[in-house]
Amino acid sequence: MDAQLARQHTVEPVDFDYTTRDAILYALGIGCKAKEDVRYVYEGADGFMALPTFIVAPGLKAGGMQNWPGVALDMPRILHGEQYIEMFAPLPAEGSLRSETRIVDIIDKGSGALILKEVTTYDKSSGKKLAMQQICAFQVGSGNFGGAKSSSYEKKGAVIAKRQADAIVAEATSEDQAALYRMGSGDLNLIHIDPTFAKMAGLKTPILHGLCTMGFVTRHVIKTFANNDASLFKAIKVRFASPVLPGQTLETHMWDEGDRVVFEAKVKETGKTVVSNGYMLLHGKTGRGQAKL
Repeated sequence: MDAQLARQHTVEPVDFDYTTRDAILYALGIGCKAKEDVRYVYEGADGFMALPTFIVAPGLKAGGMQNWPGVALDMPRILHGEQYIEMFAPLPAEGSLRSETRIVDIIDKGSGALILKEVTTYDKSSGKKLAMQQICAFQVGSGNFGGAKSSSYEKKGAVIAKRQADAIVAEATSEDQAALYRMGSGDLNLIHIDPTFAKMAGLKTPILHGLCTMGFVTRHVIKTFANNDASLFKAIKVRFASPVLPGQTLETHMWDEGDRVVFEAKVKETGKTVVSNGYMLLHGKTGRGQAKL
């Protein structure tokens, strides 16, 4: 691993075209329901909008690291460790986007290397900056390469409060959740659908996409603190602590901290934490308080 070499490398921007159908399929993939989430699943609804976390779809298309100078990539040992998304303007209901990808740092964690990749997305026609997402990929066993132990680029997670959560939302995923999400997000990794491939990867059965879990948690926070108005979304940070199996129940525990909502998610059936140290920033709360942003 060579962080300086990786930072110097540049790649061509990647375009991403989508329609309302694509935005709706993504919304269904993260559990939106026709009755209570109509503005996200029906293009004719008043105030129809693409969910802000749909930005992960162009991010995935633009975010490849194959043959990247300074990155000794070993895909079987790569884990999607953390994700940060910040929106600067709402996504159009449909349109053409252009995304630029860069590796901003590689942190030496000893047990592995944490690769910090940032994807900045613009409206292709106007040039307006819409979003930035930081994707943290942890490559097991690639640490101790003499790199820095921390980075100013790293988006730190939140500290979970010791007190009882201010709100808890539980929602069951479908046994078909991963099959649906892969179509809406474009993440076709076979560990989420093919039992044989999942076993080859050391898993007992296909697992839910971490970003699908993030989508569920995002919805829970927005429903609780923003009256289900995703236009109030500003930013989110999550750490993926453990996988979820399609069909399990996600339980999001939320703490109101004024300027942000801190959260963690567990699988209700096992009590295991699957998303840790998370937080969301909102432009204004309509639920349990007012954000000071």
